Formats: sequence, C-alpha cells, structure tokens
Amino acid sequence: MTYFTNFLQSFAQPWLMFLAEDPALRLLQGGMLLVGVVVIFLVFFTTRDILLRTHSFWYMFLSIILVAALPVVGFFLYVLIRPSRTSKEREMEVLLSEVLVAVRQSQRRQPEDKKAGVVKKSSKNDSTKENLSL
Repeated sequence: MTYFTNFLQSFAQPWLMFLAEDPALRLLQGGMLLVGVVVIFLVFFTTRDILLRTHSFWYMFLSIILVAALPVVGFFLYVLIRPSRTSKEREMEVLLSEVLVAVRQSQRRQPEDKKAGVVKKSSKNDSTKENLSL
C-alpha cells in the first residue's frame, strides 16, 4: 500500500506545482478547471448534435459559436432553436410515408382472384397431394 501511495505522490508532484499553496486558491483553481471541462463538453455535444440535425453550414457555425461564446445560456438557447429531429429521422419519416402510400394503393387494387376481400377456393382437382414418404 505504501508503494502505491509513493507512486501516486511521485506521479502527481509535477502536476501539483501548477496549483497554489493556499487551499482557498486551490479550490478556486479546481472550480475553474471544472467549469472549463463543462464548457468544452457543451461545445462538443453541440457540435455533434448539430451535425446530426442539419446540413446547413451557417446554422452549424452559428450554433457552435453561440454555445462557445455564452456557454450555459447559449446551450439552453441552442436547445430551444435546434431542429426537432435529426436528418436520419426526417429521411426515415419520408421513406415510411412512401411505403404507407404504396401499401394503401396496393390494398385498393383488387386482384382478379379476390372479390370483396375473399379469396376464391380452388377446385379439388387442382390441389396437389403431398408426398409424406422420406
């Protein structure tokens, strides 16, 4: 256990020289680091999300700049103005509506062997006998 503790101290020593000796300033530095990580996360999340939702370069650019300039407020504004569905969802909806239209059109057409939705029975002579022997 002491070997592990010594290893962590030797590993963290170069990084701790960037932090202040005063605990209050060290807490402030830690808070600033946390805020920086949150801002970077919001910008990356916005970039990924807007790339999935639109193909407009200017809309993408303005959304990312809005979140980068005003991190928390800009992110909430972005959530309000972003397109409600992704590009893939819109394409899927168009394809689904085309399929539904095709199905409805095919259901309206009556095949020759159907009348009022009932299939005509075939004659007994046309039925094939199954061969059950192996």
